[in-house]
Amino acid sequence: MSHNHSRLLLFLFVACLMSCASHREVPTDFPFTFKDNNPHQVAGAKKYGIEPLEDRSCLTKKIKRKLKYIEENQYYAIDPLTHSVPYLTPDAAKLLKDIGKNFQKKLRKHKMGEYKIIVTSVLRTKEDVRKLMKVNSNAVTNSAHCRATTFDITYRRYKHVSGKQENASQLKYLLGEVMQELREKGRCYVRYETQQTCLHITVAP
Repeated sequence: MSHNHSRLLLFLFVACLMSCASHREVPTDFPFTFKDNNPHQVAGAKKYGIEPLEDRSCLTKKIKRKLKYIEENQYYAIDPLTHSVPYLTPDAAKLLKDIGKNFQKKLRKHKMGEYKIIVTSVLRTKEDVRKLMKVNSNAVTNSAHCRATTFDITYRRYKHVSGKQENASQLKYLLGEVMQELREKGRCYVRYETQQTCLHITVAP
């Protein structure tokens, strides 16, 4: 066997191993533990978020100029917002976009169908919180959502765009993987909420 032939076989063998590794079966369990509780997230949000607004009439043009309007794009979808308004600080908006982008990168890596993450809650006024507390026992008066630094992403539902229909547990695993990586980089605080089936996320300063 020639030297060049041996090198070619070695290259094909390594390429095969790399391909198998990159397209391994995505787990269906959720091993990630996200326990950044509300006081921890609020403490971070106070450093760089806006002051809580009494009601939506306080969301003036001056306040809006400090924030980014959030709407569906190629990286994420947004549920109908009943107790929040679609605004975030620029850093929080960038974090949300990066979560959606990184999630889709992982889908492509594993040759899976195309999906968008779904945002379920964004900026809340004090009035929004009071109304929410009547229907959601998890809602608290001192909410990080009031600072425009925080948003919720459901881990149970995803918007299918194209390609194969995937197992929701595998999509949840990949979203968890994305959040673990961003959290380890110091870009966010994350709490895993079982009752609301969402990840409660606050951008880190």
